Amino acid sequence: MYNIIGSIKPYFFSLREIKENVSLDIKIPASWKYDLIPEFNQENLKVALKIQDENERNRLVSLISLANKDGYDSVFIAATKIIKYNQEIEEKNRLFNEKMDELKQIFLETPIEKLKTISFNQNVRTKKGSGEVKNRNRKGSTDHGATQEKND
Repeated sequence: MYNIIGSIKPYFFSLREIKENVSLDIKIPASWKYDLIPEFNQENLKVALKIQDENERNRLVSLISLANKDGYDSVFIAATKIIKYNQEIEEKNRLFNEKMDELKQIFLETPIEKLKTISFNQNVRTKKGSGEVKNRNRKGSTDHGATQEKND
């Protein structure tokens, strides 16, 4: 149990049994998405959500299921999915902002004639099931990840 709870820290708040139900409470940032019920249903995670408390910074969410082995597993799987989903969104936003800063720098430092040749047509494919991502450029890659025709 220690390892399972440790895997969702620092968001773990409490674990309770109330009558025939188990309630796993997680405290997450108010900006996070927490209502992933359709995804949970696809995986047969029979989990209900209840907002216990919220303010401008945080939200206390109870994940509720039957107090049996499957129910305990379901609430922990659901909590893990909520946390991973939102951490991935945060990382994507961080990367987007980082790449936008890089792009701004390219535009500030590159002559207009070269900027006119930049193309952002990039095929990004995910190899099914492996998580591996392949990037293929049609015209050749610059140091900054944008593609550019060679006019030298």
